[in-house]
Amino acid sequence: MELEAFLESVDGELERAWGSATAAGEAPENALAPVWSVAAAQGWTGLAEDGAVDAVVGAAGRAGRVACPVPLVDVFVAGELFSDDHSVAEQITTGAIRPVAAVADADVLVVHHVEAASVATHLLLLGTDRAVLRPIAERTVTAGLAKPDWSEVTPAAEVTADVSPGSAAIERAKALLRLGLVARAVGAAERTLELSIAHAKDRVAFGKPIGSFQAVSHRAADGATAIAASQQLISEAVSARIAGRADSDLAAELAVAFAGPAAVRVQFDAQHTLAAQGYFEEHEAPWLFRRVNADVASLDEIPLAAGEVADVLVETAVRMPALQLGAEAEEFRREVREFLGRRGRDVAVRHADDRLTEEEAAAVRERGYLTMAWPLEAGGMAASVEKQTVLGEEFSYARFPLSGKAAVDLLGTAVLRHGTEEQKERLLPLIGRGDFPFYLGYSEPETGSDLAALRTRAVRDGDEWVVDGRKMWGTNAHNAEWVWLAARTDPDATPPHAGITVFLTRVDRPGFELQRHRALSGETSCSTFFDDFRVPDSDRVGEVNGGWKVITTALAQERVLMANIAAEILRLLDDMLAEIRKDPGGTVGARGSAKRALITQLAARLQAARVLVNAGIRATSAGDGARLEAPMAKIIASVLYEDFGEAALRIFGPAAALGETVPGVPGRGAFEYNLRLSIMHVVGGGTIDIQRNLVARALGLPR
Repeated sequence: MELEAFLESVDGELERAWGSATAAGEAPENALAPVWSVAAAQGWTGLAEDGAVDAVVGAAGRAGRVACPVPLVDVFVAGELFSDDHSVAEQITTGAIRPVAAVADADVLVVHHVEAASVATHLLLLGTDRAVLRPIAERTVTAGLAKPDWSEVTPAAEVTADVSPGSAAIERAKALLRLGLVARAVGAAERTLELSIAHAKDRVAFGKPIGSFQAVSHRAADGATAIAASQQLISEAVSARIAGRADSDLAAELAVAFAGPAAVRVQFDAQHTLAAQGYFEEHEAPWLFRRVNADVASLDEIPLAAGEVADVLVETAVRMPALQLGAEAEEFRREVREFLGRRGRDVAVRHADDRLTEEEAAAVRERGYLTMAWPLEAGGMAASVEKQTVLGEEFSYARFPLSGKAAVDLLGTAVLRHGTEEQKERLLPLIGRGDFPFYLGYSEPETGSDLAALRTRAVRDGDEWVVDGRKMWGTNAHNAEWVWLAARTDPDATPPHAGITVFLTRVDRPGFELQRHRALSGETSCSTFFDDFRVPDSDRVGEVNGGWKVITTALAQERVLMANIAAEILRLLDDMLAEIRKDPGGTVGARGSAKRALITQLAARLQAARVLVNAGIRATSAGDGARLEAPMAKIIASVLYEDFGEAALRIFGPAAALGETVPGVPGRGAFEYNLRLSIMHVVGGGTIDIQRNLVARALGLPR
C-alpha cells in the first residue's frame, strides 16, 4: 500500500508539472526542469538512499504513461554508485547535480542520443569497472523520433566524482537502467492501449461498436496480456534485486527481452485500433508512440557484458530464475524433489497413457499427494494452492505421471462441493485411490469450447434420465469406466447455460458406443454416442439445470494446470540448453546469431507465462478468483508450446524431427513429440481464441 500511495502521488505531481503525453511535443526545450524540481522536492531523486528500486522503477512506468522522459533511474543509479561520497550523493538528492547515464569511457569526447540533456548538469559515464561524473559542457539538439529531442553532449574536461566499484556493480547499474527504460516504454504502451479500448467501445462502424469485431477485441486482449505479463516480469525482476538474489540481473534481462518488443507491438496494435483518431498530434497516441520506440531503441546503447539472455543460458550453467511461492511451498518442493529423485525415472517423453507402477502409486497415495487439496474431513490435507502448484510443477518437470490426479482435482472437488452425502460416501473413496478411469463428456461436434450450446439431451423418466447425443474428443474414453457428462435438461433455458445438468456415471450400460480416433500426438481420443442411454438420478451431481456451477468448480484448477504446462516447457528449454552446451558454437553460433536471438525469445516468453501463472496463484490464495492471469497465461504458453517445437527444428535441423526410438536424437525425441502435442494445448480446455474472448469481455469490450 505504501508503494501504491507513492505511485499515486507521482501521478498527481506529473500531471501538475508536465500534463499529458501531448506535453512532449508542446513543451519548450527546458520543460523537464520543473519536473526535475518536483522530483527533488518530493524525494524521488533520493530513492537510492533507501534502496527503493520498486519505487523508482514504478515511477519510471508512470512517467511513461505521460511520455515524460525524466531520467529517474539514471539519478537512482548515480545515487547508488556514489552513496559513499556524501557530498555528491546529497547534491544528487537535492537536484544540484542532475545526471544522465551513458555507457562510455571516462575520457569520451562526445556522447550521442542523450535524453533530457537540456536540463541535465552531468553525464554519468559507466565504463567497465568505473563510474565517472563529468559536467556537461555543450549540448547540440538532434531532432528525430524522441520528443523532447535527444542531444549530442560534450562533457567538460574536469571530473566531479570518480568511483571504481568493480565490474559487477557497473553491470548491475546497467541492468537497472535497461529495466527502467522498458518500464517507461510499457507505461506508455499501456496508456495507449487504454485509449484504444475506450475508442473501441465508443466508435461505431457498420452499425455497431468496433470493439465487437473479433479482430479488434482479440488485438486488445493480446495487448492486455502482453502488458500484464510485462508488468509481472518487471515486478519479479525488482523483487529479485531487492532480495539480493544472484539471478536478479538475469531476471531483469528476461523482463527486458519480453517487455521491450511487447511494448512496441502493443503500441502499434493500439494505433491500428485508434486509426485516424490516434494519428494526429492533438491526440496523446503519437507522443506515446515516440516514447515507446525511442526507449526501446535506447536499449542498444546499454549493452551488458554477459550478453543477451541466450548468451547467459548457453555459456554458463545458469538456469532460469526460480519463482518463489513462499517458504512453506518451497520446503514442500524440496520434499517432492527428494521423492521423485529416489524413483530414478529419466524419460524424454511422457505419453498420455503412461501410468504409475503399483509401487509408485502406493507411495503417492501414502504421502497424500493425490488428495492433498481435499479438506481434512474428506481424507485430504487441505493444502494451499501454492503447495498444489509445486506438486504439479515438479511432477510435470520430471515427466512423472500422476495417475488419477485429474479425477481427484476435477471430479472429486466437484463432488465435495455439489454432491450429496451418498455420492460422497460412494464416490470419493474410489476417486481418491487414484484408479478412477474417466473421460470428459463436454465437447460436441458443433459445440467445442461453447459449452452453453450443448445439444446432448437428458430427459427425466422417473428416477432415471434418458440421454441422447454425441460427444467428441474424449481423451482416454476407450479406457474409461466413467463419464463426467454435461447434458441439456432444459432446451428453452435463458440464458442457455442455465439449462445444463451434470452427471458422473458409468458407461458400461446399454446405449453407449464409441469410435476411436488417433490424434496428431499419437494419443487415442474418441467420439462417444448415447442412444437411449439411461442414467440413474443418483448419478446427477448438483441441481437439475445447475450444471454450469458444477462445471465452473471442476475447472477451478485451471491456474494449477497452467503451472504444469509452464513446467513442461521449462523442461524442454533445459533439454534444449543441455544439448546446445555440448557444442555452443556449432549449434547456435556466436553471440548475436539468429539462433541465439530465438532462444532469448523463447526464454522470455516462458518466463512471461510463469509469472502470470504465479500472479494467478497468489490471487487465488488471497481469495480473488476473478483475475485474468490464467487465460492470459494460456494465451502465451499455448502459442509458445507450438513455437518451441518449431524452434527446435530450426536450431538442431532435421535431427530434431526424429522420434524417441532413434538413438542420439537431440532431446531424445522430446522436441519431435512435443511439437505434435503442442496443437492440443492451443485447442484443448477452451481454445486460445475463447481465452481472448474472456479477456476482451473483462476489458469491457462489447460482444
